[in-house]
Amino acid sequence: MSGKSSTSNISFDRLHTFSSELRVQSPQWADRLEQVRTEQDLGDLICDLFNLSHAINPETQPPPIPHTQPSRIAAFVNENLHRGVTLKVLANFLGYSEKYCSDLFCRIMGEPFSKYLRRQRVERARALLITTRQTLTEIASALGFSDQFAFSHFFKRATGQSPMAIRLTIARQQRQTIQGLQQTS
Repeated sequence: MSGKSSTSNISFDRLHTFSSELRVQSPQWADRLEQVRTEQDLGDLICDLFNLSHAINPETQPPPIPHTQPSRIAAFVNENLHRGVTLKVLANFLGYSEKYCSDLFCRIMGEPFSKYLRRQRVERARALLITTRQTLTEIASALGFSDQFAFSHFFKRATGQSPMAIRLTIARQQRQTIQGLQQTS
């Protein structure tokens, strides 16, 4: 018996074909698979894909898999905001055409995709502005914007206030609260 393995190495063409098939069900994993260049990359991807940390640490249970279409859509959009999710990406995830996905989205989510996405981005942006010390560049990246200027423009058009105005308002309120507490003690 020779020392060679009886299985052949997988080709990049086969990885690309598999990635294309995977894209229908899970675009984020397909993107990661397409970035594989070495066996180490493939090993890391497989470890991430079959994350067994819940078996190692049973206290931390993986998040439940959403079973209804609205919860699957909401979870997908929420998990992919940082990628600049589009209707096309969502349609690929769901395995539908863009037109059908647009109609389905509006019917089951109660609003058009663009309005839903705008609302999700504004809500997440506001939460990050209020609860974190992340820079505008970091927040822009977390929400899928190319830079802080695109994010600031979007946010001001959507809310009527700039991101910095929100931060200044919060800082002012915190100072007033601290001063009020100091005066009462």
